[in-house]
Amino acid sequence: MTHTTILESLATDEWFIDSPDLREFVAIAKQILSNTAGDRQETLNTLEPHFATLLKKQDWLPEQFAQPNHHSGLGGGIGQWLLYRSQERSLTIFSLVIPPNSITPVHDHLSWGLVGLYKGRQEETVYRRLDNGDVEGRAQLQNLGTYKVKPGDIYRLLPPDGDIHSVKATTVFTPSISIHVMGNDTGNILRHHYYPEAESVKSFRSGYSNAPYKENL
Repeated sequence: MTHTTILESLATDEWFIDSPDLREFVAIAKQILSNTAGDRQETLNTLEPHFATLLKKQDWLPEQFAQPNHHSGLGGGIGQWLLYRSQERSLTIFSLVIPPNSITPVHDHLSWGLVGLYKGRQEETVYRRLDNGDVEGRAQLQNLGTYKVKPGDIYRLLPPDGDIHSVKATTVFTPSISIHVMGNDTGNILRHHYYPEAESVKSFRSGYSNAPYKENL
């Protein structure tokens, strides 16, 4: 089951927060992307140390981008806040805010990415798709395990392996906050919501809490 969403380029890069730390990271990321265009594994290897440095800084993310959102396209009060989007939509950075004990749907991303936990604690359950998607609405997943995630931990997304997961906030009183660095406009593309027990799948578009999807954005 494959979907291709073609989105027009934007007029310019979009910044949703004013942060010198984020601007420095984006500049580094763009240079790395240019230098490693043919090898996304190398992109991840080279970019990850710089991302780790950004995660250690605890004063660059405004409070409004660290809040749940009860109208989220992901459900469960999960906030998906766009922080930066490149003109070509080939680099987006957003925060994902999961209320205590809430869990994301099992979903994919259809792009390379780095996800780092900024605050709180999480459990990530990783899946692998076993079928080839030939039957519309059907998907067979294998559960590869559940892993505890603490602040500063980073995990990688690189389709087809390691691209399907669900994430649960294991904090009691405060949400977990993770930062996503993605190679596509994740909130605006059609991707997949999986139901492992039913062996089914449907398309969805998560959007962003602060930048709703528009057909000709």
